[in-house]
Amino acid sequence: MAADRIVPLVELMLGAAYADEHFHDHEADAVLEIVADLTGGAVPPEVAALVNQFDPKAFDLEATAAVFAADDEHDRKRVLHLVASIQEADDEHDLREDDYLRALAEALALPVEALGGLTVDVEVAELQQELAQVRRVAPPPPPPRKAGKGDDVDVDLD
Repeated sequence: MAADRIVPLVELMLGAAYADEHFHDHEADAVLEIVADLTGGAVPPEVAALVNQFDPKAFDLEATAAVFAADDEHDRKRVLHLVASIQEADDEHDLREDDYLRALAEALALPVEALGGLTVDVEVAELQQELAQVRRVAPPPPPPRKAGKGDDVDVDLD
């Protein structure tokens, strides 16, 4: 990967790391390890500084992904997979991470199939229905019946 594209790739990976609003040291290590692999072992100083100073609130996913817009689909999928690997670094799964990957795939103009195996498909309507069933309050018990004629009960205790 060209050196001028390392910084935008790192920004996309850092955006993924912050998607769940928690940034862990092992996510930073994973970003730096990927950069070292892509650059042949050397992490450019500006990348190390970016990892330490990244501001997720100022990050613009669409603008950053636009750097890769002219790449062929295979290369854009590779970017998506590199970014997804950062989300796996914390061994936790958060649906906000899936939302980030979906937004990235859209920004990279990738088909939905490119997300196969990278995100969890949750049927929201189905989950809402199940939740409604679980939350459903049991109906109140029927009011006590007044004893009437012929309602005598004979109980044999022997």
